[in-house]
Amino acid sequence: MKFYCRLLLVWMGLLSLPSIADTVLVVIPAETPLTMEFTSELKRQRTDDKVLLHSMADGQLPEANPNLIITMGISALEWRLDQADRTPTIATYVSRSGLDSAELSALPPHVRAVLANPKPERQLRLAELLIPRLRGAGVLHSKVHAQQIPEWIEAAVATDVELKVAELADSEDLARILVSVLDRSDVLIGVDDPVIYNADNLKTILLSSYTRNRVLIGPSAPFIAAGSLSTTFSSPDDIARHVGLMTNQPASMLQVDYPRYFSVLSNQQVARSMGFAPPDDSALAAELARREGIR
Repeated sequence: MKFYCRLLLVWMGLLSLPSIADTVLVVIPAETPLTMEFTSELKRQRTDDKVLLHSMADGQLPEANPNLIITMGISALEWRLDQADRTPTIATYVSRSGLDSAELSALPPHVRAVLANPKPERQLRLAELLIPRLRGAGVLHSKVHAQQIPEWIEAAVATDVELKVAELADSEDLARILVSVLDRSDVLIGVDDPVIYNADNLKTILLSSYTRNRVLIGPSAPFIAAGSLSTTFSSPDDIARHVGLMTNQPASMLQVDYPRYFSVLSNQQVARSMGFAPPDDSALAAELARREGIR
């Protein structure tokens, strides 16, 4: 009997999130196509639960007494952290750079986060699949977001890819530092660093890369149309599926993690112009999932 009591206490300690949430409150900054798509998929998955939507623009919260709160975006997460209660919470659509900028690298125990930006190891494996005999991958970052680099180094060790890392201390030096990284690398990996990867710098980054016959992987899906070769990304459906995983298997999930489910998106025109075979995005995603042991 004592053994079973101890076992019960252990399981109670591990289950920091409910396996079934009778009432789920989704807090969003405002209604957008993305928030509506995410919420619709969440409702489709949790047909036995009551899923309520609250826009921060509406002011006062509904009298819901939820078992689980899901926030979307950094402002909704900041709002949630100001609340006194410890209702289990999952923050979605936050990025590493967003958490760093808001000084939210350490979350309280009742809050977990699923990141919106691509998983570093996954991005490096994608580069390996696209570029035969890949040896060095260039990574350029700002001082503001240098906290992310150890994670990229860890991912490089796991994938056996050598990183060529450089820090951009002055935005006026972008072209010069970028060229030095490209000349030592086979590919440029775009990290979650909005100080560097923004609309103002994109032309310089792409022209410098392609002039030296290098391609850009990442940093996110919107960069594909602008001229990045390929990236992994997670749709609202993917994020909703991962949230379901976090509630059903809480003990096995990290407090801050990347989405388990994802797709690959490539720019076929860039591939042709750079002499690559047209990427088969579905096949690439399937191979990446196989390497990660995802079914």
